[in-house]
Amino acid sequence: MIGTILQNLLRFLLLVFIQVFILNQITLPGNVNAYINPNIYILFLFMLPININKQLLLLLSFICGLTIDVFSSTAGMHASACLFIGLMRPGLVNLIMPRDGYENTVELTLPGLGFRTFFIYTSTLVVLHHFVLYLIEAFNFLNFGDLLLRVIISSIATLFLITLSQLLTLRKR
Repeated sequence: MIGTILQNLLRFLLLVFIQVFILNQITLPGNVNAYINPNIYILFLFMLPININKQLLLLLSFICGLTIDVFSSTAGMHASACLFIGLMRPGLVNLIMPRDGYENTVELTLPGLGFRTFFIYTSTLVVLHHFVLYLIEAFNFLNFGDLLLRVIISSIATLFLITLSQLLTLRKR
């Protein structure tokens, strides 16, 4: 149990570091940064144990989003989006779960779920996170096409980085 807590704490710190000090510092020419904004820190929430208490999941979701908000000066936008995926995650896990269920020891990772299930799981949560995040940022539906474009492009970039990170850690295992 202590090993799991320590592993998740280190994962959280590493992903927040990558998000805040690397991904958020990348500046692309023109207006490209408005559309390509990968958020790899949410991988922390995706990889939490399958049998985590729902209240603890929501607390960790809030803390994760609030940490990014503090470093990004985004006034609760990330916390709200993370809380939303924290609410959606248990239902999604139940939907993708096989009929006989998962063992409590299965990890919600690429090797633990397999590529197809992992991709469905992560892509659904990433798109939900980005939609809520950019909807809160825009705070209206006037430019809905622009909102959808931002969600799609940022989701693709985020999914690419999440899959790449999973493949890199897969080789180490």
